[in-house]
Formats: sequence, C-alpha cells, structure tokens
Amino acid sequence: MSTGRHTTLQEAPLEYADGTAPGVPIGFHPLAPMRGFMAQFGPLYQHDATHAIGLRVEAHHLNHLGIAHGGMLATLVDSAIGIVMLQRVGRNQPGVTAHLSLDYLNPARAGDWIEAHVELDKMGRRLRFGGCRVVTRGVCLMKASATFAVLSVPAEPVPESHRRPR
Repeated sequence: MSTGRHTTLQEAPLEYADGTAPGVPIGFHPLAPMRGFMAQFGPLYQHDATHAIGLRVEAHHLNHLGIAHGGMLATLVDSAIGIVMLQRVGRNQPGVTAHLSLDYLNPARAGDWIEAHVELDKMGRRLRFGGCRVVTRGVCLMKASATFAVLSVPAEPVPESHRRPR
C-alpha cells in the first residue's frame, strides 16, 4: 500500500515485552551473540512466528546526518537473509553473499525498532535467492534482494599447517 511518500506494510501495533530486554516487541527473542565484525553490530532478535530479524537503532548505528547508516542497514539485510537461509538448510550447508541489491526508501532514526522481513525465493544446491524488506512502524525503509553461493565445507577442519598465511 502507498500513502504519499511512504510505502507501508500491514503490521501489528508494537507491544513491548516485560522480559530482560526493555523495548523489544513481544514475540522476539535474542539471537546468540555473534563473533567478529557482527559482535560490534549490536544485539539481534528474531520473531518466533514470522522469523523477522529485529534491531533497536542506537547511536553507534547513525551516520553524520543523524540517521541510520546505509552500511548498517545493508549489514542487517545481508545478515538477516543469511540467518534465515541457514536456519532453513542447517549449519552444515553455509553460503556466502554473491550479490546484494539494495533500495533505500526512507530513513531510520535512533530509537527506532526496525525489522527485517525475509522471503526465500529459491534454495538451490549451488545458489540461493532471497529478498528482504526492512520496516519500522509500518513504513518500509529498505528493500533488498540477494544471491548466496553455497560453500562446500570440508568434513574435517583444515590443519593449521595447510592454511594459507595471512
């Protein structure tokens, strides 16, 4: 649906849980802490029924204009699509982003609860395709599509002596 300059999606009103994370809508639970780059990103949450990935926009997510940094939103959609794909196929069949297309529609601001709603289009043996819409309070902030390449994972970890030096 379109209402002038904003694209809106049907969404239930925000209700907040009484649990350990104030300001997290009911139905969302924290995902396991991430490692590496994603450890700096902030806590991510997933909705039990819709599998949407949620995040509260904080000061470290903002650019110099005071709105959510485009790279942060790109990281969110890339991660959300990858997380949902892994949940579908299992951790023994990982994939990496081969292509990511983004359309930025509206800004997010500090304090906004944003949700990445993922749809998986095709889960092939070599390539996987999915899309995502990021919304807050019914306003679509961004839409994305992604192609992931499926990795062939060795049965045993590669010994240290066989790894390439960095």
